[in-house]
Amino acid sequence: MNQFPRYSFATCGLGFLLLCSGACAGGSGDTPPASTGGHTATGGATSGGTSGSAAVSGGSGNTSGGSGNTSGSAGTIGVAGSGGAGGAIGTAGQGGSLAPAGGAGGTGGQAVGGTGGSGATGGLTSLAPGNPPVLSAGCGKPTTVTNGKHTIMSKGASRSYIIDIPTGYDVNKPYRFFYTSHWIGARAEDVVGQDYYFLKPLATAANEPAIFLAPQALPGNPGGTWSTSDDTDQVLFDDILAYVKENLCIDTTRVFATGFSFGGMMTYSLSVNHQKDIRAAVGIAPANYNIYVPTKTHQPIAWMQTTGMSDGTCPWVNSDAQMRGSKYIGIEHGTDNGCMVPTNIPTWTQGAHLCVDFPGCTPGHPTKVCTFNGPHTNINSDPGSNVNWIPQESWKFFTQF
Repeated sequence: MNQFPRYSFATCGLGFLLLCSGACAGGSGDTPPASTGGHTATGGATSGGTSGSAAVSGGSGNTSGGSGNTSGSAGTIGVAGSGGAGGAIGTAGQGGSLAPAGGAGGTGGQAVGGTGGSGATGGLTSLAPGNPPVLSAGCGKPTTVTNGKHTIMSKGASRSYIIDIPTGYDVNKPYRFFYTSHWIGARAEDVVGQDYYFLKPLATAANEPAIFLAPQALPGNPGGTWSTSDDTDQVLFDDILAYVKENLCIDTTRVFATGFSFGGMMTYSLSVNHQKDIRAAVGIAPANYNIYVPTKTHQPIAWMQTTGMSDGTCPWVNSDAQMRGSKYIGIEHGTDNGCMVPTNIPTWTQGAHLCVDFPGCTPGHPTKVCTFNGPHTNINSDPGSNVNWIPQESWKFFTQF
């Protein structure tokens, strides 16, 4: 028997049709659960160095410096270079690997040799699982950041968020950072009430503490939605991430995003243009419409999603003609990730939940599509189990990096 409550979702009024993140289906929205509230996000691009010079890949591999790398061939880790001004991590070359901190003139400069193949523009898109951590500017410095609710100025408005820093926070330890967006009509407190989509207990159990943050939508937005018309909440993510990097010690190559329903839609919105900041994202019951969608870069990003096959709010398919629905999110990210996207993606028909890992994805960019027997929810257990598998699958997906 499922130990978690089922959630019911009210119909959005017609006036809210295009504003309800939960109105993915074009007519119904979600309301927070009666008890714990919330449902089940995270990211961070690295820069090529805080001030130091970039390293040079060995052999005929990549060279770093200035604003990034140029694509090369083969190459192994080379010797530290003497030039370069740090810059953003640049284009992936073939066969290279993470070069050591470079340059005699500075600190922290790094170059990415990449995994070969397409030579995608730098940032996190070139990293393979298991890369050494890249420390944020806040590492090694005392912090004044405290647990709880805080505000930050973003795009001329005071925005609030709740942050959770591990007990015994170590200024020299680069932590994973999770950015967790709430669903429609909810608050950051509701995400905290679910232990950040149930990820925090898993981090604790694995003895891998992380920093979790739950942002709050603008109070004036109808229904407590994320922005449906402009980049207001994209800028909020940028401002919060910059603040966290400067004031806390995180691994800037292990910034993750997740969220349920409208929060899943916000996660999707970030995933199409923040691939240099967000290493991997999990959209729980997401949709690709009724949310602000920026100009897409079509760069790769590790992506996982979940959808209940009886979800009438954010369904598997809303419109084939318009390519609306979570099915088309999976196809989009699978394509951008260089995967062999199945012509007919297998979905749940009976028994336990079904997760499909697309084959052939470029290194570091897995694409996982999970479906199950259930409605619009982030809480589901398989027959004969009382374990919510959604955070379990999410945690495994995030921690493979």
